Amino acid sequence: MKLKDWVRENRAVFVDRDLRFLVKDVFLDDNVLLLQQDKYLSLGKLQHLDRIKQLYIQGMPLAYILGKEIFFGLEFKVNSRVLIPRKETELIVEKTIEIINKNNLYYILDLCCGCGNIAISIKKSIKKKLFICGSDVSFEALALSRRNSDIYKTSIELVNADLLKAFKARTFDLIVSNPPYVESKNIKSSLRYEPRLALEAGEKGLNLLREILSEAHIYLRNSGYLILEMGYNHKSFLAQIINEIGLYEIVEWIKDYSGHFRGVVLEKL
Repeated sequence: MKLKDWVRENRAVFVDRDLRFLVKDVFLDDNVLLLQQDKYLSLGKLQHLDRIKQLYIQGMPLAYILGKEIFFGLEFKVNSRVLIPRKETELIVEKTIEIINKNNLYYILDLCCGCGNIAISIKKSIKKKLFICGSDVSFEALALSRRNSDIYKTSIELVNADLLKAFKARTFDLIVSNPPYVESKNIKSSLRYEPRLALEAGEKGLNLLREILSEAHIYLRNSGYLILEMGYNHKSFLAQIINEIGLYEIVEWIKDYSGHFRGVVLEKL
């Protein structure tokens, strides 16, 4: 069977981005025209694709099937012990890099670092000397962060911590976090394959966000920055919490590619 015939037969099964990523992974080729080429599939490749297809049909995310995901132009190793990096988080990274460069910041904490995609992307994108610490409550996530950090030869300190409790007297110029923020009732479909520890945050998805906002100012230097990713429906709730706490100035709300507010930049007062 030719590749283009297999693609035609299975185009309705896969999301287009996943289909392209799958073909690239099978043929180790970035060529976007590969889907239209007259490449023949060996029996081994055909069986491999069909095994992936069956898992995909069952709902398993392609990133877990392949053990990798592309984020910020880099390939990260992932498994079912960590959250799969998302496109909207790239916007959080872009804004973080902008804030670091604009304010000449040095000490950075990636809180709830997962596979290390935020910390490593920042480190690879900023050429000046930078100290970055990644923390996570999951030892499995930290092990994967270390593996990804080693692959990209980035010097990142990794700390096992339940949010900020392990840092005591340490302070940072900037804390960036993609914490759990999914409402319990919404953990279904493909999200069932991802670790609840990295997703679930109570009835409204605000538990961890509220806790971080309540504590982060202690670990920020004067005029330090806190950058949080949040759910698409969290802006009004978060604005109220920030106002009640009264310790931050809202610098900017970050919109995703669909125009939803998905992050906030705060400066410690």
